[in-house]
Amino acid sequence: MNEILSNEEIDTLLHMFRSEGSALDVDPEPRLPAGLMLPVDDRVVAPMDLLKPNRLGREQVRGLERYFESAGKLLSATMSDRLRLDTRCDCVAVEQLRFSTWLEQLPGPVAIYVLEMQPLKLPVLFTASTSLLYGAVDRILGGSGKISKVPKDFTAAEYTVADALIGPCLDRICESLSEVIKLDWSIQNRFCNPSMAQILPSQDVVLSIYFQAAGDFLIGDLRLVLPFTSIEPILERFTRDSVSGPEPGSSRPTVEKTVRGVPIEIAAELGTARIRLRQLLDLQAGDVIPLDARLGQPAVVPVQGKPKFTAHVGRIGNRLGLQVADVMSN
Repeated sequence: MNEILSNEEIDTLLHMFRSEGSALDVDPEPRLPAGLMLPVDDRVVAPMDLLKPNRLGREQVRGLERYFESAGKLLSATMSDRLRLDTRCDCVAVEQLRFSTWLEQLPGPVAIYVLEMQPLKLPVLFTASTSLLYGAVDRILGGSGKISKVPKDFTAAEYTVADALIGPCLDRICESLSEVIKLDWSIQNRFCNPSMAQILPSQDVVLSIYFQAAGDFLIGDLRLVLPFTSIEPILERFTRDSVSGPEPGSSRPTVEKTVRGVPIEIAAELGTARIRLRQLLDLQAGDVIPLDARLGQPAVVPVQGKPKFTAHVGRIGNRLGLQVADVMSN
C-alpha cells in the first residue's frame, strides 16, 4: 500500500473532522476513495509521527556524522588508554528528535551528566551506561572491571573516579569539533534518575549522537544530546567538504615561506652535441667537441632538470658566474 496520500485522499480524511478539538463525526458506513478501500482482513497500518522533527538536511546530517565518526576513533584510543583495555567505540547513530522522545528512549540504568558547553547557550546532556561506567570505575581503581551487580546510583566518590574517564571523553569530542567550533565544557550536575533530566521543553528538537563502546567484558553506550537551537547557527559549517580543502591559492603564502629555505642546485648548459658511440669511445685528451650553441649565445640554466633561465657566462673575480638574461616561460 502506498503510504503517501493523494490530495483527494487527504481531503476525504479532513472532511471526517468538523473542526479542531470537536468530536469525530462517526459515519456508520464511511466511504473512502477506491485507493484506500481494503478488505477487513488485509488492512495495512503504518504509524505516522506528525510531530517528527525534520530540521536537518541530508548533507548536514552527513557532515555531522563525519565529525562524530572521527570522535568515535578518538574515544576508542582514550578509553583504551584510561582503562588499559583494548576498547572500540563507534558512532552508530546521529538523529534529530523531540526531547521528550529522547527521554522515552533513554535506556536504563544510566548515568546522566548535565554539561555547560560554552559558547552554546543551552545545557547539554551526556550519558553513559552504568554497567560500562561502573566497570570503568573498578578498572581505574585497579580491579578487573568485571562486575556482577550494578548499583542504581553512584556515590560522590565513584562519580569522582568516573570523571577520570568522562572528562577525557568530553575532551576528545570537543577536539573532533574544533574545526567547526571551540567548545569549553564543565559539569553542572550528575545523577542516575532519568526523571531529573528534564532540562529542556519536551517539544524542543535535539540532536542525539549515539556511541557504542565494547572491550572484552565491558560493553555499553555513550550518548550526547545537543539542543538544536544551540547548534543551528553553525550547521552550515558541518556541510563543508573537508576533503576538498581550502580555496585555491589560500595556502600559497605558507608554502612559499616553507620552501624558500630549501637548497636547490642549478647548472649552466653552454650547449649540447650529438656524437656516435664509437666517437665517444675514441675521445682523447685535447679533442674538441663542437656544440650547437653559437659564440656569445646565452647559456641555458636548468633547475631540477627543467630549463628555467637563460644567462650570460662571465667572471666574478677568480670564479665563473652567470648573469641572468631572461626567465623562460616554459
